[in-house]
Parts: sequence; structure tokens; C-alpha cells
Amino acid sequence: MKRLYFYRLLMIGLILLAAPAFWQGATAQTIDELREELSNRKDTLKEAEAKIKRFREEIQLKKREARSLEEQIGIIEDNINQISLSIEETIAEVEITGAEISLVEKEIEEKEAEIKHQKELLAEFIRSIYSTNQQSSVAIFLKYATFSEAVSEAETLQNLQERSHQALLVIKDLREQLEQKHTDLKQFKEALEKLQARQAQQQATLVANRQSKEHVLDLTKAQESQYQSLLKESQRAHQEAEAEINKLDSLIREELRKQGVNKLPSVGVFDWPVEAIFGISCVFHCTDYPYAYLIGPHSGMDIPTYVGTPVLAPADGYVGRVRNAGGPGYNYILLLHGDGVSTVFGHLSGFAVNEGQMVSRGTVIGYTGGAPGTNGAGLSSGPHLHFEVRVNNVAVDPNKYL
Repeated sequence: MKRLYFYRLLMIGLILLAAPAFWQGATAQTIDELREELSNRKDTLKEAEAKIKRFREEIQLKKREARSLEEQIGIIEDNINQISLSIEETIAEVEITGAEISLVEKEIEEKEAEIKHQKELLAEFIRSIYSTNQQSSVAIFLKYATFSEAVSEAETLQNLQERSHQALLVIKDLREQLEQKHTDLKQFKEALEKLQARQAQQQATLVANRQSKEHVLDLTKAQESQYQSLLKESQRAHQEAEAEINKLDSLIREELRKQGVNKLPSVGVFDWPVEAIFGISCVFHCTDYPYAYLIGPHSGMDIPTYVGTPVLAPADGYVGRVRNAGGPGYNYILLLHGDGVSTVFGHLSGFAVNEGQMVSRGTVIGYTGGAPGTNGAGLSSGPHLHFEVRVNNVAVDPNKYL
């Protein structure tokens, strides 16, 4: 009777050991549904990316120049359409991350249930081993009529011990997997927060661009000559700023040397002054720069963003110039760095530093503007930051330093 009870325990242990396969089969459909949803979300993102690619190719073909109000409005409408597509892309990324979170949460639930099951299985093995161990080796051999029967029970005990050890290894492996899943979940949630923040920034930029369009439309109701007058004034302001920057860079460095500041901090690699939530709208010397006919090749990179975005110092530097043109004129900040490198931040709506101040990497130095007709915008087709890198007072491609 006792031997029958022992074998019953052993059979229970074997059934429990096989149970995870049955358990996984019961929930596989739910996990598969979550994975299918994730796959569908990724397909949606690919479609959004394809739309953006097609739109950018169309923009390259147009190569608009802002010579008239009508052309200016067309450029702003292109900006609005591109921002709308970027928002569509971000929404798809948000949905993908949400689906990733749901899937990982389900996998965590699965791992926790499996660990619980393995613990129960291990407890059953231990009880069986304890029951068998209560008998001495001599007693085992004496209670059976044949040697083979005694050996069989001894082998069963060894088998239980091996299965207990295996259950421990399974639990250890499951715990490691569970820990990784929790790490994945934390990262996905952090990514979701960043995506939602980016989406909010993109929505704010879209609003600013629509306001820019309304401002230009108001000009249209007045007269074309008013717009042409604004273009000429903006051209003059940009040319003055360019001449001023060229002159100040050398003068300030010479003055610093006289004061005993012989070497400014080296740059290394620049951090981005603002997050490129829409990528780059106009790269260094871009061929579709709408104001090239007025002020020459594009001397920096334009980073679209909502008005009021904090601008961060990309490296340690000295504030050489804070230019507040007043009203819709061209505002900018000039930072001087070591090794003859300087940076310019244009179309600012506000300032957070003063001339003659040393700033460290990551310090807020000002706030973006760029919406046509607004404070500090100057010559602009929409809200953005104009970022320049100069080496020995010559503009170079900023992308090489970022």
C-alpha cells in the first residue's frame, strides 16, 4: 500500500512537470493575438514612413522660392503637410509601443504563473523524496522479495532528486527571464512617455505653422507690396547680422586673449541644441532653400520645432553676442568655443544668457521662434531653430560636428 502511494506521488510529479506545455497551449492564442496586433501596428508605421518619403521627394521636385506671397504660402502649406505626416508617424510609434507594453505585460504574467507552477512541482518532489528517505537502504532491500524490486525503488529516489534539481534550474532561468521582461517593460514605458511628449511638441508646432499661414494670409488681404517690403527688410537684417558675426568673432577672441583667456574649451562632439522632432527641414547649403536668391546659400541647418523650445548650449563656450533686433527682426546668439570654432543660434524668440558669460554644455541659452512676423523670426517660413557651426569664421556643415 505504501509503495502504491509512493508511485502515485511520482506520477503526480511527472504530470506536473509536463504541465507547462499544456498551460502555454491554453494561452498561446492570446499571446499570438497580441503579436499580430503589434505586427499590424508596425505595418501602419511603414505606411506612414512611405508617405513621408513620397512627400519629401515631391518637395524636392518643387524647389519653391519665396519670391511672392503666394509662394510663401505654398512653402508654409508644405511645412504644415510635412508636420501632419510626422504626427501620423509618431502616433503609429505610440501605438507600437503601447502594443509592446501589452505583450510584455502578458509575458510577465505567463512567467510568474510558470514560476508558481514550478515551485509547486518542486514542493511535491521534495515531499516524495522525504517520504522515501524515511526508510533505510537495508529496510528497502528487506521489504522486497527480489533484488530488482529494491533496486527499482532506489532508482526512483535518485530520479526524484534529479527532477528536483532540474526544477530548481528551471525556476532560476524563469526568474532571469522575468527580470529581463521587467526591464523591457520599464524601457517601453519610458519610450512611450518620450513619444507622447514628442507628439505634444509636434502638435504645438503644427498650431504655430497654421498661425504663420494666417499671418501671411492677412498680408495677402493687404497688398503684395507690403510683403515685398518685408522681404527687403529681412534681407537687410540678415546681411547685417552676417557681417556682425564675421566681425565680432575675431574681435572678441582678441579681447579675450588680452584679458588672459588664451584658450576656450575644446568642442569635441556637439550635442543637439534642440531635439529634431521633425528631422532637418533644410541642411547645410540645401538646394531648396527658398531665400537663397536673397541672402545666398544656406549657412547652417534648420531644425523645425514649436515656438519657445529651450535651446541648449551644444558644448562649453563663451557668449559673444546676444542680438535682440526687436519686433520681427532677426534675433540670434553667438557662442565662441576653443580651436577657432563658434556656433550661431538664429530666429530666437527669447534669451536666457547675457553677453560675456561662460556657459557649460546643456545650459539653456535661449528659446526658439521663427514663425513669420513674430518676435525674432526675421526671414523665415515657419517656426524652427537655425543652427550654424563656424570654423575660423567660415560656416561649415554642422552635421559633421553633431
